[in-house]
Amino acid sequence: MNKYKKYKNEISEIVNTQVDDSEWKLIRKLHLPEKLNEETTQECKKGIVIDVEATGLNIGHDDVIQLAMLPFQYEVPSGKITIINKNKSFNGYREPAIPISEEAQLITGITNEMVANKNIKAEEINQIVKNTDLIIAHNASFDRPMVESHWDCFKNVAWACTFKSINWLKEGFNSAKLEMLGMDYGWFYDGHDALNDCEACLALLSENLPVTNKSVFSICREFAATPSYLVKAVDAPFNKRSLLKRNGYRWRPADQVNGKVWWIETHDYIKELDWLKKEIYNRDISIPVRKITAMNRYSDRIWEL
Repeated sequence: MNKYKKYKNEISEIVNTQVDDSEWKLIRKLHLPEKLNEETTQECKKGIVIDVEATGLNIGHDDVIQLAMLPFQYEVPSGKITIINKNKSFNGYREPAIPISEEAQLITGITNEMVANKNIKAEEINQIVKNTDLIIAHNASFDRPMVESHWDCFKNVAWACTFKSINWLKEGFNSAKLEMLGMDYGWFYDGHDALNDCEACLALLSENLPVTNKSVFSICREFAATPSYLVKAVDAPFNKRSLLKRNGYRWRPADQVNGKVWWIETHDYIKELDWLKKEIYNRDISIPVRKITAMNRYSDRIWEL
């Protein structure tokens, strides 16, 4: 548990009722403090929570319109988050190469007029990212490729993802959306603004998971530190597509870097290669495998030949 509360009001200030607590649930607005736990003499490192808003959701086509970053400090041995550096946060807008889609405008509230002639300076981003041990996003598979296409400093830092690192269903949650997870933990926030999303993601990192009884942040760190492997079923027979899908393979579209291929990320690539040779290709064949670590996970660079 954290020493400092994340809420402005106590329950007693809001609700005064004799109704059994199984009959109601209190959800409070998130007010993230500048400190979650006291600092100790333990080794500490710097993390950053990041969020991106874009013209749309197509990584190969859409462009960044808002970038927000929220640095924080954590103890290395325990993974306990201590300081939240709100005074060092970043929230910037930029004019994209293409117009903002109507859907993105409705979701984010950001219009083409709001970002006209706006720019995000690389020097400022470099300074914030400098000496960062870990960058975290709630959907790093989208955020990392988007920011790496503009700012090279994001390529040289380990990344983690609160969405992908945890089996939220096994932990008892019906949805892995950030807004829904927050409400399950008893708080809400004004979403679809990059900096607000950063605060919500950081609050989520500090929560404990009900089944594993570990903090979200500790599980994210463990997942990030564990290598995995990208296995690509190149030129897989068309009539095997349903079998591939049933076994966890995903289709990479042709409009993405080195796309038009079925792929899977796995920890046991030997087992995966044996399955492909037996069930998909029906012969011994050379299958491309690439090691993935926190330094390249979620990046489009894993698709480079």
